[in-house]
Formats: sequence, C-alpha cells, structure tokens
Amino acid sequence: MGCVQVAACILLVATHVACLPLNNRPIIGLVDQSTGSYHQYGDTYILATYVKFLEQAGARVVPVRVNQPKEYYETLLSRLNGVLFPGGDRNLTSSYLATAARIIYDIVVEANDAGDFFPMWGTCQGFQLLTNLTARHNFLVPTDAENISMALDLKPAYKESRLLGNASPSIINTLTKEKVTPNFHHWGVMEKTFSTTPSLRDFYRVMSTNKDRGGKVFVSTMEAFKYPFYATQWHPEDINYGWNPNSDIDHTREAILVTQYLANFFVNEARKSRHRFPDVASESAAVMENYTPMFITDGSFTELYIFNFTQSPVY
Repeated sequence: MGCVQVAACILLVATHVACLPLNNRPIIGLVDQSTGSYHQYGDTYILATYVKFLEQAGARVVPVRVNQPKEYYETLLSRLNGVLFPGGDRNLTSSYLATAARIIYDIVVEANDAGDFFPMWGTCQGFQLLTNLTARHNFLVPTDAENISMALDLKPAYKESRLLGNASPSIINTLTKEKVTPNFHHWGVMEKTFSTTPSLRDFYRVMSTNKDRGGKVFVSTMEAFKYPFYATQWHPEDINYGWNPNSDIDHTREAILVTQYLANFFVNEARKSRHRFPDVASESAAVMENYTPMFITDGSFTELYIFNFTQSPVY
C-alpha cells in the first residue's frame, strides 16, 4: 500500500492501516486549572508557555475549561485535534482538573478505540494525571526534584518508541549527555511502581528515568503502547519560554532544539486527527487569540491566561 507525501498512515487496528490526508490546521486543547497562588486574578488559568510550545510547531490553541458538563467536553473534543494536560499542583483525584480530566480521558480512549485518532500529552502534573487516569490509583511518592535540570537516563525501549525512536543522534545526545530537562516537582511515580503494576506496565512504554536528589528513581518520559498518548515528568516548554532567573533551565541552542523536536512531534500527531469546527465563525470564537495574557511583574517573567467560572466557555 502506498501513501502520497500529503497523507498520513494511521494505524487503526493491528491489521488495518488507513491513509488519510493530513490536517494542516491542527487545533489543540489546553486544559485550565484552579489558580491556586494566582487566586487574586481569577478562578482558573493557563500558563502562556504551553500555548507558545504548541504554536511554535504550527498548531493553534483552544482553552478547555474545567467545571463543565460532559456535553461540553464531548462537543469540544469532537472539534479539536489533541489535548494537553499541563503542569501544576492540583489534587489528582478530587480537584476540578481531576474531574474534567477523567471525562476527557474516557472520551479520548473510546474515540481511539473506535478508530478516531486523537493524541494527548501530559507535562509534569499532566504526566502524573495520566498515570492516575489509566490505573485509577494515585501512585505518587515524594521526590526531591524541584528546580533541577537533568540529562535523561534513556531506556533501550526508547528506540522502539514513536516519540524518540526517530529522533536524530544529536537530539538523543543532548538528552542523554546534557542537563537540559527542567524538573519542577515534589512528587513522582517510581520506576519500580511501573514494573510491578500491570495497569501501568502494560499500558505505557517507559522511555526514560531520572534520580531525584535523594537517589529515588522516577519515570520521566513515557508513551502509551496502543494509544497516541505521551508524557514527560519534565517541562520541555520551559526550555524555550521559561525565563524566571531563579529557575535552573538550559537555554542553549541544543536544548532549544529538543523543545522544538517534541513540539513538532506532538503537533504532527494532531495533524492526523480529522476533527474540525463546523464553521469559521465558531473556530474563530474559540481560539486563544480571543484572550489577553497577563504578565506578572514580580521578576519571574510569568505570563498567564486567566478565566472565571462566570465566563461561559466558548466552543
């Protein structure tokens, strides 16, 4: 079977491959979360770093609001081409984010099972959230990995992965030899937990691990075997867009290329999704350009989008 250059070969089931034209207008949903330390500005927020991470690779972004009915997520996901769960510090089982993520996850799994290709990405908290959603259990243990950049300890399985299997030798060399992956977390999922938990071991391919300051080995990069789900316990978006002078972030050219590689990969996955908004007007009304980011003038160079529960979500 041959596919022209403008087509994507999408594995729907083990024995059936369909060739479909790429969607070169991908739109990815970014899930918001309660503001926490930013509560004085509004109810929920999205950091601009994640928006820029996706936009650099040719995607547009739509906010996916928490605290909404299931019908909202069903409709919006039918129009989007992927979802990203961002970092943060919300409760993984009882927060607005956890409730919304469960609905989103179940919809996306069901869609992929039906042959409707739809990718998801989780960063830091999003990584942790995906393990919880898949296994329906919170496996987090305390880790000392706040504000530290590290080289990845790649596992041989990375060569079989979609995410890193086709990465150039220079990308792999940077990831394994240079301290380019920024970590900002106090919790992690241990490598031993994956190896002894069938619901995780059989669902996710572990591509890398890292040690925290105390020597605990946590999983740092993974992808699902069957589904187009990807996750990093570290923050690729911060390499390009995190400018807090107190943060341990590598901004070298080599590190920048790592971020660009990962963004390109995920957005290319989103191009395989056939979802569309019903018309230009609804598409235009939903995208992030309708919102103005707020710059926090405390020297952290933080830029975020703020939302309130009194605002009706647009989709």
